[in-house]
Amino acid sequence: ARENRDRHAAGLSGGQAMPSSSGSPKRCGSISCPKTSSMGGEQEGLLACSICRSAWYCSKECQKNAWTKEGHKYCCAKPDVPRIIVDGNYLDDVKSAIDKANPGDIVELKEGDYQWKRDCKPMDMKNMNDALKSKKKANGDDALVIDKPIKIWGPPGGIDSVQLNCQLVVDQGSSLLGDVLISNLTVKPNILVKTNNYKSVTFSCVRSQQDDEDEDGVRVHIMRGGKCLFFRCEIIGGTEALYIDGIDQLSQSQEDNEDRVHLKRCVIRNGAKRGICADDKFILEDTTISDNGWYGIRSNKGWTDKGKNDWQKNPMKPNQGPSSGNGMFDGIAMSTPMGSLSIGGHKIPVNSVQTGDTVFPGFGKFK
Repeated sequence: ARENRDRHAAGLSGGQAMPSSSGSPKRCGSISCPKTSSMGGEQEGLLACSICRSAWYCSKECQKNAWTKEGHKYCCAKPDVPRIIVDGNYLDDVKSAIDKANPGDIVELKEGDYQWKRDCKPMDMKNMNDALKSKKKANGDDALVIDKPIKIWGPPGGIDSVQLNCQLVVDQGSSLLGDVLISNLTVKPNILVKTNNYKSVTFSCVRSQQDDEDEDGVRVHIMRGGKCLFFRCEIIGGTEALYIDGIDQLSQSQEDNEDRVHLKRCVIRNGAKRGICADDKFILEDTTISDNGWYGIRSNKGWTDKGKNDWQKNPMKPNQGPSSGNGMFDGIAMSTPMGSLSIGGHKIPVNSVQTGDTVFPGFGKFK
């Protein structure tokens, strides 16, 4: 009975066969399958997903594979779900569509390279310097903000067909709960998930490309209501490619964020320091972390290990594993004879300093 429920949830029951004689041949929707409707299938045609009716499969096995392993469930919705098609290729048009959307609506992006209109106009030197400064501000003028539970989709099957040239911010704009979903696009330079009460925040087939080594690539604050899932995502570049915060940015208090960030079938690479730096435990599943300046993971409390993970080891801590936290800082530099401290990268808890596995309490205020 449970298997039948799972199959129904995956859209595997009641699939509609699409005859091969109707129009041009359609390709099987499973990435790993080369079949088309002209080759025949289980029912001499392709099976339509029983939920969205817009994806076709040559067999129930391919349909299940696409749902569970390739992420179709994150870009699948009934035809009657309201959709807003972005009319234009500017970020201003995307913002307008987000403003119009109601909770639960889908905002669909067409293929394109999206920029703010102001960035496409000639600037004098003063305005250019002001624009560059604004890019340094979290949730500043350069940010595209998602502040309600909606879905934002690029064209299906492609991470390269849409690029948003801005900071993408997920924020709790109101008391609305629900789910936020971003799928099939590239964000450059970075992604910020602020403290929120959403039921879930999901990134499916999303690439974050941060070329500035002084800024993190993706930063996730506190998920109070649910989990933040990265599925088949590429997180590239930045100081830390991914930083998982345990400090609420408003109250500056430590909060439990354990296992609320889940990385599944992701690639994380080219962080100037590390692939992942985390204040709290997270879930790592079938993910590769490589080619970072220092090493793969620094986690204060370890992580939950699932599937087959391949992560770049810390040469100074060869025995580090998922169950062993290894502190948040790599070293302390004494900068004056009075003993003031210079520690780079991230906030230090008041009255304590960490280096490697050691904690030195009672330092009081320090630089």
